Formats: sequence, C-alpha cells, structure tokens
Amino acid sequence: MTMMQSLISQSGTFGHLIYTVPPGWKETKYQNGIQLGISPAPRELLTIQILQSMNFSGTMEQALEKSYDETCTILQVTKMREVSGLSYTAKDPKRSFKGWEYIRCSGGIHVNNGTPYPDEYGLELFVLKINNRFERIAIVKSRNTCGGLSRYYPSDRLSFHNAIEDFLFSLKFDDWTEPVVANGTLNGNVFTGVWQGLSLSVGLSKPGAPLGAELTVKHLILFSNGQAYFGKNFPFEGLDELNTWISAENDRRDWGYYSFNSSRGFLKLPYEEIPMRVENNKLIITTNKTDHGFIKQSPVDGTTFNGTYTMSEAYGIIPSISFSSDGRFVDKGAVRVLYHDNNGCTNPGITGGSGTYEVKNHSLIFSYSDGRKIKIAITGSGLGKNNPDPHVLILSFNEDRLSKQ
Repeated sequence: MTMMQSLISQSGTFGHLIYTVPPGWKETKYQNGIQLGISPAPRELLTIQILQSMNFSGTMEQALEKSYDETCTILQVTKMREVSGLSYTAKDPKRSFKGWEYIRCSGGIHVNNGTPYPDEYGLELFVLKINNRFERIAIVKSRNTCGGLSRYYPSDRLSFHNAIEDFLFSLKFDDWTEPVVANGTLNGNVFTGVWQGLSLSVGLSKPGAPLGAELTVKHLILFSNGQAYFGKNFPFEGLDELNTWISAENDRRDWGYYSFNSSRGFLKLPYEEIPMRVENNKLIITTNKTDHGFIKQSPVDGTTFNGTYTMSEAYGIIPSISFSSDGRFVDKGAVRVLYHDNNGCTNPGITGGSGTYEVKNHSLIFSYSDGRKIKIAITGSGLGKNNPDPHVLILSFNEDRLSKQ
C-alpha cells in the first residue's frame, strides 16, 4: 500500500463503502485501502484492512478464495495450511439482517522477520456482495504467547471482538438500501423480559441421559422488537448495550422471533416452531410434545448488595468480592473466575481491584478505579422484592454461586 496520510476520525468513505471507526482505533488512509488499528499491548498487532472492491462473476466461495489469495499478495505473507490441507476455514455463506450476502473465513499466515522462524499471524476475511461487486474486509492479528504454552490473538479479548463485529455489521453503502431495524430492549409489551424454566432436549446419549433426553435449564428472552433468545446459557455480558441483531447473526440457532395473539403465540427458531401460551402468570412452552412452565424473572435494575461473598477455591485462593449498598466493591479474585477465561492475557479480571458497580439490563457492571470496565451477566435468579439481601448470589452466564459470609 502507498500511504497518503495518517489521522483519527469517527467515520469515512472508501469507494461506495461508508464505515465508522471503532472508538479508540487509529485510521490510516492509503491510495488503495484503509487501515484501522490499535496496539493493545507491546508486540501485539490487530488491524482492520478495508480493501478495494472486486468485480467478479463467480460464487461467494470463489470470491472468497480469490480475495484471500489477493490479500496475502498485498500483505506479502505466506499462507499456512489448515489440518484439512486448505489455507483457511470458511463458514457457509449467509444473508445478513441488512439484506446483503456475505461469507467469512479465518486462516494462518507467516510474516517474514528475517529469521528462519517467521512470525505467525491470523488472517480473517469478510467478503460481502453488493449488487454486482464484492467488498472485502481483512482482519490481521498477531499470534502471541501468554506465560508459556498459552497462545492467543488480541481479538480473543471480548472488547476487541465486539468492536470488530460492530464495525462489520455497521457498514453502509451509498448504492444499497438496507431495511430499517430496531434493536431489541426489555421495554415493550407484557411479554418482554427474561423467562427461566426447564426444557426437554433430545440428542445423543451421554452419562446421566442414556436415552439422549434430559431436562435442562433454559433462558427465554423476549425483546421489544419481536426477537427472541432461547438458549442454555445467558448472553455472556448480560443485556446492557447488547446489539440483538449482531448477536443473532453470530448465533443463529439460539435466536429467532416470537409472536402473541392474546395469551397464545409461538417461538420461531431455525430448527422448529414452538407453541407458547400464558397460564397463571407462567409462560408454557411446548417442546418435544411436553409442556414446560417458565417463570418471568424480576427486573434487576438498580439492585445493590451489602456484604462479602465467596466462591469455591480457584487459582490457589478463595475468591471473594465485597459489596456496599452505596455502589462500591472490592474484588479479590472473584471477577477473574466469573469471567470464565483461563488465559491471563485476555481475561480483564486477572487482577483484583476496587471501584463502583451498577446493575442494569441484567448486567452487573464493574467500573474499576484503574479504568477497567467489566460486565458480568446477572439473570435475576434468587433476587426480588422478597429477597433484597440474598445469602446466595448467582452471577455470570454460567450461573456461578457465591455465598455470603
């Protein structure tokens, strides 16, 4: 690339493409592309490369293959081979909620560093079709080690992963009219909110379920825009600032739509349509010809706690966290466990600390005094007006239990 200038901006255009720079990222403009980058730590690299569009008459898969080869040529890197023998692993083509088709892949590349052992990087490619052309976005990321054998990409950090996904699905084009969509919230009709219950699932036999059938705890979240989430695990960070369309784009099995006519309705998922009805303040969901009652969880906004809660031993200590009713906390290893990331270089809760907390939209938001901001899901299980000071606090998408001391 031939560099023209270096600057920081909030938005820009390149050809027909209109993009928004992620907050905190640096934009560099070239004659034949745009680079957006951030250096999270020494020896780490993470960039988004906007490449020139391509006129091509082939399929999505063929356009991806051609674009991957061209990207490696532009970057002057050597393609690595996957276990399959291919240069990358591709996902099936999809049509986004914005109406355009896209395909994406990820692979490994070698960058010459002047030694017999070239550096290893990751290369992701996002190719989308607008009218008769293909737009191409590349994500280049260094492969780093963390304390020995543990390896990671900077994009393994959830904050950077979310920034990239937000960037990709916020792209606009001056020759494409996209549908108008509203993000889902819990402020809507009487059915919107978080529901929890047991559901019968049928699959392969395993210990505890030799016939393949078992009852599992499920979360049903009904949003104001008609979207629905129905899954075993609650969204990782809770629902605060959650983009429901992007979440559904990347997890199509657990996301769908719902509709009600009076007290009856249905939940439409990719794999089936599930009848629903309301009876005695319960939402009855019929899966595998079996009725299951779901209870609506109480809103958690503004909840405060008071006291010290501990977990089972982890990482050689008894993790604890202390809350005060004025919105302050002291974390001594609990958030590290609640975040469920064993890599110390990507887990933002690797060290303890103190600061302020807030409960909003089923997210427990920790704002550390050192600038860190970490969100942990809080479903609302065990909370309510009749239990303002719980002896057992259930936190995270994994519903971990913390006991009050």
